[in-house]
Amino acid sequence: MSTELDVASNPIGTSLVFEDDAVRIWRIDLEPGEEAAFHTHLLDYTTVVLEGDVVERPNADGTTDRIDVHPGAIMRWHQGTQRHGLRNAGAKRFSNVIIELKAVPARFGDGS
Repeated sequence: MSTELDVASNPIGTSLVFEDDAVRIWRIDLEPGEEAAFHTHLLDYTTVVLEGDVVERPNADGTTDRIDVHPGAIMRWHQGTQRHGLRNAGAKRFSNVIIELKAVPARFGDGS
C-alpha cells in the first residue's frame, strides 16, 4: 500500500483532491504545451477526461505515446510499472480526474 511519502515523491496528478482509506483522487490540469511530472502508477486507477484534445505520454524507455482524448472519455488502467510523464500536445486545455483504488477489489462501507 502507498504511503504519504509516495504522494509527495510520486505525484500522479497536478493536485491531490481527496483521499480516504479506499481511494485517492487527483486532478491533472495542463495548458497547451504544459507538462506533468514523471511518475509511476502503484495503484489501479480510472481516469475521466474533462477537457482536451491530444496528449503525449513520454515514457522512461524513451518512447512517446500520442493519445487523442475528448471530454467524457473514460480510461481504465491497471498497475503500470513504467515511469512516464504527460504533456498537453493539443490546442485546448487538458483536464482529467484520476481515481486510484487503494484495494482491489475495492470495498466501500459494509457492502449494503
